[in-house]
Amino acid sequence: MLVGLAGCANHYPLGIPEEQWLLMSSEQQLEARSQQAALDQAAQARREAEARAREAEARRQTAELEQRRQGAAYGERVQCILEPVEVYLRGRWEPARPVAMDLVQGFPIELTATDTRGRYGQRLAAGFDGQVVRICSSIQALQRPYGESCVDLVATRQQLQRGISRSLEQERLLKGTLYCDLVLQALPGQRLKSR
Repeated sequence: MLVGLAGCANHYPLGIPEEQWLLMSSEQQLEARSQQAALDQAAQARREAEARAREAEARRQTAELEQRRQGAAYGERVQCILEPVEVYLRGRWEPARPVAMDLVQGFPIELTATDTRGRYGQRLAAGFDGQVVRICSSIQALQRPYGESCVDLVATRQQLQRGISRSLEQERLLKGTLYCDLVLQALPGQRLKSR
């Protein structure tokens, strides 16, 4: 019962201890409440500004990636499908929806592999360096030379040109079949011919 009462202890503005609060005049308490309200308002404004900055940065990165996709030279862009796929969720393997990736050399992306019911997802990061398509548990793992929690599809440019499929498995992350091929790029003003 004492533990429950301790959790209900009053919190006073500006972190003022209860003993000091009780000794303060009504005017001092009102001033402390006003100062706390101003601090709370400033903190909320800061959080909102940070959220706007994150959204602006995400839009900038998305626009940069799209521009890079459009301007990628042949061999710098690969599209991949991970299907069938299972992801490790809540301590067991779960079938997941197919995952599509449009990767540009040097531009890692974050994505989510979602279970077939659409209720749970496994966060993933993917990248392409011109010869290796790597899928990892995070962007940080993706950027390590030999990232743990990663699976790789290694292929020559010619293999990627024809399209290549590999079975992949990484403990407690994912298992499935990854198919990748290079994206044909047209020069400005030209149309691509069908294969």
